[in-house]
Amino acid sequence: MKVKKLVLLALLVAMCSASVAVAAENYVRKVDNFFILVDRSGSMDEKYVGTKETKIVLAKALLERMNAMIPELGYQGALSTAAPAGELQALEAYTTAGYGASIAKIPTVIGSNPTPLGVGLAGLEPALQGAVGRSAVIVVSDGRENTGEGSVKVAAALAEKYGACFHTISFADTVNGNQPLLDAITALKQPCGVGASAADLADDAALQKFVKDVFYDDATAVDPCSLDDDGDGVNNCIDKCPDTIKGLAVDAAGCPIDDIVTLKINFDFDKSDIKPEYHQELADFASYMRQQQSFTVVEIAGHTDSVGTDEYNQKLSERRAKAVRDYLVNELGMDTNLFSAVGYGESKPIATNDTDAGRAENRRILAELKGVYKKK
Repeated sequence: MKVKKLVLLALLVAMCSASVAVAAENYVRKVDNFFILVDRSGSMDEKYVGTKETKIVLAKALLERMNAMIPELGYQGALSTAAPAGELQALEAYTTAGYGASIAKIPTVIGSNPTPLGVGLAGLEPALQGAVGRSAVIVVSDGRENTGEGSVKVAAALAEKYGACFHTISFADTVNGNQPLLDAITALKQPCGVGASAADLADDAALQKFVKDVFYDDATAVDPCSLDDDGDGVNNCIDKCPDTIKGLAVDAAGCPIDDIVTLKINFDFDKSDIKPEYHQELADFASYMRQQQSFTVVEIAGHTDSVGTDEYNQKLSERRAKAVRDYLVNELGMDTNLFSAVGYGESKPIATNDTDAGRAENRRILAELKGVYKKK
């Protein structure tokens, strides 16, 4: 009999797992990353109107219920507290069990903590900065704040900088709280912001709707060309670089644009020596290179005007590129392995070769930092 019960239990577990998997296949995620920020200020230690429990205890219980309703669709999830600001889970692959363990760590003993809600929001920025794709921030609070930078201002800056959608679960009530503040946070990036009161979300159907509004859509209802998974402004149907890092400028195909620096170094006719007036230009370029966090190589590209034969101009452009590379290495202490010197002769004019001024513009140097891209 005991064996039969164990087998039956195993079958039930397998059936439940299968039903969750099937359900997940019917959904597409609206966001790639989510950050839940739980307010632990002193007012959250007060009893929520109409209940015998404190707001923080009810908030923790609500998050446990919500966690059970989030389908495992490949999200990255993080969990933090405000007042004091702290990280209970760094941004990592979301699982119901793993995130549930982090929710269990939320302290429900508060005392008289002040309310620097803006500080808690600001503490999310490092993780938002490293997140790839679309991000949602869910603020669980009664909206009270009495110290630190204003939370609406901080949230607005994060929404603008990282394109994050802000959602709120409100424990503001008729006795204590600031609902207008939470409404202002929710409204920062319409139409994606969703706000709900804790009282409404006591109903499972309402909570399920909130989860769906924030996290996912029915697969059959979504036009793939309306999605932009990496948030670069180019929809998935035409995006040839679907995992672009946030903050980079992209071309029409959704691919990062190489950072090309035009060095304002022009050469006299038939010359490749660098005149003293351009030394500062090269010093500034070397300083710019040192500020870059990473790059693989810098191509120094030499160009000429059209006077002379193709063969001669090719050699002349190579000498010009080499002269700039050698100056950066020998005079400014740059690593020679960072540079390649390439000549393009007269093949890439940027101005007419019919005038003295145009030919002077064509006798130039371009520097392209491979692996460094323009920012928005």
